[in-house]
This record gives sequence, C-alpha cells and structure tokens, in this order.
Amino acid sequence: MPAYQAARTIVRALESVRSQPFPDWQLIVVDDASTDGTGERATEVAARDSRITVLRNEKNLGAAASMNVAWRRSDAPFVAIVDADDAVLPSRFSRPLEKLAANPEVSVLGGAAHFVDSAGRFLRTVTLPATHADLERRRWYACPFVHPSVTMRREFLESTGGYQDGLRLGEDYDLWMRGFFHGRFRYANLPEPLVVYTAKPVQRWTMIRASAGVRLRAGRRERRRLRSWWAAARILAEGAVEQTGIFAWRDRVVGRTRGADASVLGI
Repeated sequence: MPAYQAARTIVRALESVRSQPFPDWQLIVVDDASTDGTGERATEVAARDSRITVLRNEKNLGAAASMNVAWRRSDAPFVAIVDADDAVLPSRFSRPLEKLAANPEVSVLGGAAHFVDSAGRFLRTVTLPATHADLERRRWYACPFVHPSVTMRREFLESTGGYQDGLRLGEDYDLWMRGFFHGRFRYANLPEPLVVYTAKPVQRWTMIRASAGVRLRAGRRERRRLRSWWAAARILAEGAVEQTGIFAWRDRVVGRTRGADASVLGI
C-alpha cells in the first residue's frame, strides 16, 4: 500500500484488509513522506495487528518507487496492491488465490471494481475483459486492469523489474505494457468486484498525458511508432471529450438510478 496524504481514508482501507476472511497476509504500508498524519494513523492500526508493517520514505518518491520498496521487502509468492483511499471487499485475497492456483499460466490477475466518488457515492461498476487474448487485443487503447484489484506472482515483478522508479503517473499501465512485450506472461480478470475504488469524476489532464506517454514509450520499445502515435492521439481526444464533464454527468445519473451508496457497497 503506497500512501501519501491519505490520513482521511487510510484507516478505512486498513480495516477493510483486516476484515478479510483469508487470514494469511502481510501488509506493507509505505508512507511516502506525508505531512498530514498518514503514517501516524497507519502506525496506530499496525499496533493492533502484527501483520501490518509501516515504512516511511524520507522524501516523496511517488507511488511506483513506494510499491517497489514494499514488494521487495516481502518474501511472499503473491503480491496484491491496495490503495490507501480504497476499500477491499471480503473476497479480495481468497478469490484471486483460488483462481491463480487453478491457472498456473496466469501471472497477473485482476477483477472488477465498484467505482465511487470521494463522498462514497456509487458511480459505476467496471468489469474488464477476462482473457489474455482480449486484453492484448485492446492493450494500446485501454489499461488491462483496475490497479488495486490485481494480484501478481512474484516472478512477474522480479522478471520485469517491477514498477518504473521515477514515474509519477501511469506506472501500472507502463508495467502491464512491459509485461506484454516480455511475451511469456499471461493476464486475466475475474468478473466479480474485488475493491471499492475511489475515482475522480473527471480524469486529470496530467493523467491523460501520462497514459499517452505510456503508449509512446511502448511504441519505441516495440518499434511500432505509428500504432503508438495513433493510440496516444486517441486517448488525448477521448480525454478532451471527458473534460466537458459529460461522462461524470452520466455516472451521476446512473448512480442515482441504481440507488447504490457506501452502505450498499459495504464500506
């Protein structure tokens, strides 16, 4: 769990992990030089549960570097990502481990997610394609996973080198694209939600540009520059439409229609 300026949400995130029916886990929280008491609140929870370890970066390094610190500190054969402003659902650990045990060829497994806004209001449920073939087919145009739903085999992180230190945004998409290029790793998604994901109603331009940058770097790496330029232009065009707020309006309408809220989602 990388955590930066998450004092308002981190206790909820930690308690959702502690509530998991699956008991055999270790959670490594990396406080990325927060100044709002994030580390102190995490330490208070860790004092009640020996499975939680809290580390602190002396200076802000970003989520990519913080996650690398965490997974390299552990010796577990599987690594799951948890965000400090999300909540994991009861099957978050058990269901992926069942699937990975039954499918040894899968290296990275994600799941669906309930998207909510910062007030906990339901926006939509995001379900991504289940098979590696489908994910690879759309990889230039869409990230294959909801990041805090993923569970990875340790071998995948060791072989790819993990997240790219220094990347401040798009570090997960960058990792998945490098995994595709590696060639021998297989991806999959479960259809059921594993996490309640706090999303921004309108994606920031910095995130949109970072996503375009991931595509351009992949194009250079794979010598597919034309494909990457087209993919980058497409995400920038989609981002421009998103800035109008039309997607956020749609989500609010759908959320009200379904009547889902934080209590329904179990957070």
